[in-house]
Amino acid sequence: MANSILYGAALPASAKRLPELLEAAAIAEELGADLVTVADHPYLPSELDAWTLVPLLLARTRRVRVATNVTALPFRTPTVIAKGAATLQHTSGGRFVLGLGAGGPYDGLPGWGAQWPTLGESIGALDEAIPLLRRLWSGRPVTHDGEYYRLHDAVAVAGAAADPVPPVWVGSFKPRMLAITGRHADGWLPTNAYLSLDEVPAMQRAVDEAAVAAGREPSAVRRVFNVMGVIDDERPRRNDQLLIGPAGHWAEALTDYRERLGFETFVFWPVHGDTRRQVELFFQSVVPRVRLPGPWPTARRPGGASLRSRQST
Repeated sequence: MANSILYGAALPASAKRLPELLEAAAIAEELGADLVTVADHPYLPSELDAWTLVPLLLARTRRVRVATNVTALPFRTPTVIAKGAATLQHTSGGRFVLGLGAGGPYDGLPGWGAQWPTLGESIGALDEAIPLLRRLWSGRPVTHDGEYYRLHDAVAVAGAAADPVPPVWVGSFKPRMLAITGRHADGWLPTNAYLSLDEVPAMQRAVDEAAVAAGREPSAVRRVFNVMGVIDDERPRRNDQLLIGPAGHWAEALTDYRERLGFETFVFWPVHGDTRRQVELFFQSVVPRVRLPGPWPTARRPGGASLRSRQST
């Protein structure tokens, strides 16, 4: 059986738009969203810190999951990330999702204090960090002597093991990152603005092949798509690196992304207009029109577990 489709919204992290973010989160939850997300760009002067916004959003909501979209590993050590994620899981009743990546655009990150001077080193660190996070969530002391991280009897939870273990969704596009996603991640989280839709089938296969090579089922990796665009009757229609058009156009596109490209979760990322109104349009006018799930494409082997059950993977 195919996974149920999940829907979420990406909210603005701008300091000037904080009331809009909080109101949009409440609207999304009221209208049935499964999750809300915030970008993690601490090096941008205009944006608030995602790891401070996430607990605020969790405190202001009761049901939706809240995700970083995505955390740049070079600014935080695995121990700090593990402790923060475990704390958020404990205080929210298991509603936190850790979106994680190497960071980018990378050229500007070292100047802001990134741990690694090159993108290649950051990718290597991510490959080491994800399994290390899961060890840190076990509740047992961790000693680790790796290429990028060295720990001695580190414990990154408050007492017992993290329960549930936070899902780790990786933002990835290129071969090394897709391989890391398949080996280690609970979710693949690309964004339409940074790829061609024609590239997606090969990227899906790369994730699947890496999962199989690591002894995992490809279905262990939830396929999540950040869809940037605007729901608008007036603008010319697009369906490439931005999705633009009326609600019906969006519903047709998301159905195609699911049936042809294999995505099972969609995060709407408004790029124009008031986020509150865009979120209303998405959940009231787009989501109900998306065609109900049918058979999955034979090119992929999606699984049947829900996000809730995958939190323990």
